[in-house]
This record gives sequence, structure tokens and C-alpha cells, in this order.
Amino acid sequence: MQGEVEQQQQAPMQMVLRVKHPSSLSSGSEEASEGEGSSRSALSVFKAKEEQIERKKMEVRDKVFAQLGRVEEESKRLAFIRQVGT
Repeated sequence: MQGEVEQQQQAPMQMVLRVKHPSSLSSGSEEASEGEGSSRSALSVFKAKEEQIERKKMEVRDKVFAQLGRVEEESKRLAFIRQVGT
């Protein structure tokens, strides 16, 4: 699964690099404008993927911090139980 995510992350970036590379653009104005359109499209795909990854990262971060909060509460309860038990 991690390999799939890495491939998905790399694919838009590679696409942008290919489209923006000067050797791939022709000197003709019509082809240059098509290249710019493709470049903008690839860039928007890349930015959308980047935003999706950022949202997922924040979601995972929130879940981790919520779990840490629960662990801290349980640790406090256990410490209290040990203190009262002795």
C-alpha cells in the first residue's frame, strides 16, 4: 500500500517535470500554449494530490493525538489505583 501511495505521489510530479521541460516544448506559439495548458493542468493535479495528502496527514495526526490523550488518562487512572491500593 505504501508503494502505491509513493507511486501516486511521484506520478503528478513526474508529469509536471516532463511537461515543463524546455526540450519538450516546441517553438510554435500554438504548441507552446498547449504546453502551458498541459503544464497548468498537471500543476493543478499535483496541487490537488498534495492537498489530499496534507488532509490525510492532519487526519492521522489528530487520531494519534487523540489516542495519546486516552493513554495519558489511563496512565493517570492506573497511577491513582496503585496509590490507593497501597
